[in-house]
Amino acid sequence: MPSKTFLDLGKIGVVKDVASQELPINAWSDAMNMRFRNGGIERMKGEQQVFATPTVTPYWLQPYYQGGKRYWIHAGLAKISADDGTTRTDITPTPAPSGAIDDRYTGGVLNGVLVVNNGVQTPWYWGGTGVLTVLPNWPANMKAASVRPFKNVLVALDVTKGATPKRYAQMVKWSHTADPGTVPQSWDETDKTKLAGELELAEEPSLLIDQLPLGDVNIIYKENSMYAMRATGGLDVFSFQRLPGSVGAMARGCIAQTPLGHVVLTHGDVILHAGQGPRSIINGTLRKWLFMNIDSTNRNRAFLTTNPPYKEVWVCFPELGADSCTLAAVWNWDENTWTIRQLRNVTYGAVGQLDTVTTSTWDSQNYAWDDAVQAWSEDELSPAQERLLIASTQPMINAVDITGTINGTRYTSVAERTGLALDTTEMVKLIRNLRFRATGPQGVQLQIELGAQMSPEMPVQWSPAVVHTIGANPYGQVDSFATGRYLAIRVTSLDNQPWRFQSFDADFVVQGRY
Repeated sequence: MPSKTFLDLGKIGVVKDVASQELPINAWSDAMNMRFRNGGIERMKGEQQVFATPTVTPYWLQPYYQGGKRYWIHAGLAKISADDGTTRTDITPTPAPSGAIDDRYTGGVLNGVLVVNNGVQTPWYWGGTGVLTVLPNWPANMKAASVRPFKNVLVALDVTKGATPKRYAQMVKWSHTADPGTVPQSWDETDKTKLAGELELAEEPSLLIDQLPLGDVNIIYKENSMYAMRATGGLDVFSFQRLPGSVGAMARGCIAQTPLGHVVLTHGDVILHAGQGPRSIINGTLRKWLFMNIDSTNRNRAFLTTNPPYKEVWVCFPELGADSCTLAAVWNWDENTWTIRQLRNVTYGAVGQLDTVTTSTWDSQNYAWDDAVQAWSEDELSPAQERLLIASTQPMINAVDITGTINGTRYTSVAERTGLALDTTEMVKLIRNLRFRATGPQGVQLQIELGAQMSPEMPVQWSPAVVHTIGANPYGQVDSFATGRYLAIRVTSLDNQPWRFQSFDADFVVQGRY
């Protein structure tokens, strides 16, 4: 009886843009809440709430370290708070923010000072005490779609200004330099004693979207182009150079920083660049799937963030009919693999460290001990490690890759491969069993299903599910049957515990052409 060994099951990841019968034997045609790394496939961990429930839906998160405390700033449409894990402080300015959901927040930390901008009002700043205050000497009647720090200045994009407000959608405007611990004291481009200035990037007609530093350069993104903003050290203060390619950013927040460069969600691709020519990192894997599933009405609510412990970029987006992000296409920059993660109406994500008082103890868990996936001495929320935090409409702020549930609620992890011809597409095969090499806590149960189809156009016919218990069978044998020219396998978690597998054997019999 022939046997086929499937090795390196985590090497390629999920590929949905290519017909499954055309895929390499160790690729997966579908997966949800699974991770592909180190040659294997494993269940993604869950989420745990880390702060008291917000009183408003957070649409922006920003870590901020000041006065010996690690704050997490979370901004709703009309209220902004600072949380250090023990105390939540209302730092809402007067007048309060008045933006809408699609007036995306921008900002960051300049010289140790927090800067917040909602795109429709004068930006604010906060130094760790009191409440947010409007930036001094910000020009009257001016607003900017994106305001972020670069070196020791603030840079504003897509500026509206003037006594009779006029929008300059291609204008870059920068402040005078700020001393450590302060904010800029001038935005006056006509004052020759200051370094403030402005310039319209009109070579290419699309609108300015957002910006993010890349090493010593600030990369400015339009809808269909990118520019490098460099400090000159001379009278011009900054130089601007268009970068290769005719791609830009889909929306504010759609850029992520990685050790390899910027990852950007464009209007039709996900690209990687380090100031040179951009290259697609999703073409041939999930590109078609992504842009067929993203909601066109709410596409500007998509965002990118990183998950540093796992070397991932999350492309978070609202699927068809959704108002908030319900799925993430996840790219591992070390493995160059893609997978898919389910989200629960997520509005934003950010990376930073948590204060010691926020870290977990056994008495404070909101899940059963049997669902914990860490050792007794392990602190999954260690302040020594950066964590991805996500905000949702629930409203809630969760740390990612914590425990085996989402705040005590079970979630499904599944991996599926269809279209397995086993070296010949003409012959009908009967698959009789699998020898499944899975690792995980003793007693963890997986549901295994075998399937088959006679042609790629026909649906997969799945055999009754079989439960495989890790550790119960020393050979890992799973007995089930399926007959067809193209075979299939589906593995689903039945428990909240982690598990992993790197290979399996399939025993089959070739039955003939029909």
